[in-house]
Amino acid sequence: MSADGPETPRPPRRVILVGRTGLDQSLRRDPSVELIRATDSLHAVGELADPIDRDSPAGAVVIVAKDAEPEGAERDAFLDALRSIDPDAAILLATTDGLPEGYDGVVDPASSDDEFARVLEALFANRTADEPWPDPTPPSPKRRSDTASDADAVEALLAGRDPTDPAMRAIRARLGRDDVGFHAGAAPGTGGIAIPVRAGEGVIGHLVVHHATPEDAADTTFAGTLASEAAWLAGWLRLYEQQRQLRQAAFTDPLTGAWNRRYFDRYLDAALDQVRGARLPMTVMVFDIDNFKAYNDAYGHAAGDQILVETVRLLNSTIRPSDRVCRIGGDEFAVVFYEPAGPRSAASKPPESVYTIARRFQQQICEHRFPKLGAEAQGTLTISGGLATYPWDGTDAQSLLARADELALRSKKQGKNALTLGPGAESACKPKD
Repeated sequence: MSADGPETPRPPRRVILVGRTGLDQSLRRDPSVELIRATDSLHAVGELADPIDRDSPAGAVVIVAKDAEPEGAERDAFLDALRSIDPDAAILLATTDGLPEGYDGVVDPASSDDEFARVLEALFANRTADEPWPDPTPPSPKRRSDTASDADAVEALLAGRDPTDPAMRAIRARLGRDDVGFHAGAAPGTGGIAIPVRAGEGVIGHLVVHHATPEDAADTTFAGTLASEAAWLAGWLRLYEQQRQLRQAAFTDPLTGAWNRRYFDRYLDAALDQVRGARLPMTVMVFDIDNFKAYNDAYGHAAGDQILVETVRLLNSTIRPSDRVCRIGGDEFAVVFYEPAGPRSAASKPPESVYTIARRFQQQICEHRFPKLGAEAQGTLTISGGLATYPWDGTDAQSLLARADELALRSKKQGKNALTLGPGAESACKPKD
C-alpha cells in the first residue's frame, strides 16, 4: 500500500519475449503478466495471432531481443505482420540504444521490475483510443482514416483468410459503384477501365470498372481515385501473402515440412471440440524411429535428416487428406486421424481403418531404401508407436496423448517394431536377421 492509499492494480498484459531479452526473471514475478517465450520472430507472430486461451489478456506487448531481430526486408515483414495481427500491441526492442524506426519504444534488458513496469504504463497511458501505435514503414492499410469500412477485411486477415472479397466490398462502397472487381493476372479484354494492382515491381492483378462510360475514362479525378484504391488493395494482398508465409513458417517444421508441436497442440484441441459436437471418433498415433540415435552416430546427421524427411513423405502418401502429420520432437511424430465428415462407409469402423493405415505406413518404412544408409538401406529401419482413440482412450487432448504415449512405450518394451492399439502389439514386418 502506498502513502496515498491502496495501489491501483496493474492491467493484465500478455507479454511475448522474442529471443533472450534478459527480462524473464523480472516478468515472471509480475502477477499481472501472462509470459510467453518465443524463440524467433516467426514463433512470435504465431503466438500473437493465437492466444493461449479465451482468458488471455487483451493487451499484448512484444519485446524483441537485439540479437533475435530480423534484418532488412525480413525485419519490415516481421513488424508489418505484428501490426496486421494486433494494431494495439506494443512492440519494444530490448536495447540500450536509441529508438529504432518501427518500434513503440525500447527497454533496457537490465531494467528492474519497477523500471520496466513504468515503461509499459507510460506507453499505454500515452495512447488514446483514437491514436494507434506508431506504424512501421511502409504503413499498413489498416491505418486509413476509413478503417470502419475495413472491418471485414481486418477480420479475414486475422483469421488467415483471403481479404480480397471484403476489401472489394469496401472499395465498391467508397466508390458507390457495383461494377468494380478484381482480376488476378492480366487485365480482362472486355473493355472498361483496368488499373494495375502492383506488388513491388510486379503486377498481381487489375482493379476493373466493367461498365465505365467515356466520361469515366476522361475523368482524371476518377482515375486518381481508382489508382489510390488499387494501391490500397495491393497493401492488403501483400499483407495477406506475408502473413500466410509467416503463419506457415510458424506452424511447420522447417526440415520435414510436417506440422510442428505448436500446431499439433492447437489442432488437437480444435479437432476434439468438433468431434465432441458431431459425436465422431478421432485417433491419435504417436510413434518414433527405433534406435534413431544409432543411425545418426553411424551414418551422420545428414543421413538422420534424410530419414526424418523420407518418413514424413511416406506418411503423407499413406494418410487421408483430412489427417495431420506433426513432428513433435527430434524423431517423435504424432498423427491426428480425423475425418470431419465421418467415415466414407457406414460399415467402416474408424479405429480398425486407422490401424490399417498405420500398419501400411509401418510396412513402407520397413521396405523403404534410404540411400544414405548404404548397402543396409532396406529392412533395417523400424518404428514403434501407440494409437489412442477418442472417446474410449481419452476425452481430452491431455488424456488422449498420454494414452498414446503409454501404448507407444508398451510397443518399445515388447521388442520395438510394433504398433499397439489397446491390448497386444503386432509387428508389421520382421526385423532383418
